[in-house]
Amino acid sequence: MMKLLVQYRNVVFVLAAVVIAFALYTYFFPGGGNDAVLSEEEVVPAEEATNQDLITLLLQLRSITLDGKIFSDPVFKSLADFGQELVPEPVGRTNPFAPLGASADSGF
Repeated sequence: MMKLLVQYRNVVFVLAAVVIAFALYTYFFPGGGNDAVLSEEEVVPAEEATNQDLITLLLQLRSITLDGKIFSDPVFKSLADFGQELVPEPVGRTNPFAPLGASADSGF
C-alpha cells in the first residue's frame, strides 16, 4: 500500500487539493445557487409611464379656467412697463473668420 502511495503521490495531492477546494467553496458560498441574485418585478415601460404623466397633466390643464376680469382690474391697469427699446447695432463682417481685406465671396 505504501508503495502505491509513493508511486501515485502527485495524483493523491491533486485529489486532496480538489477535495479541500470544494470544502472551502461550500463553506464560503452556502446555498448552492438556489437564491436568485436578481429579483423579478413588474416594470412599466418608459413610454407608457410618460404617456400616463402626459394624460394626467392634460387633465389638470383642462380643469383650469381663465377669467378675463383681471384685465379690467384697477391694480392690473396701474402696472407700469419698465421695458427699454433696443437700439439696432451695426452688423459686422459676413465671415468674421476670413482674413482681413478678403472679399466676402472668397472663402479662405
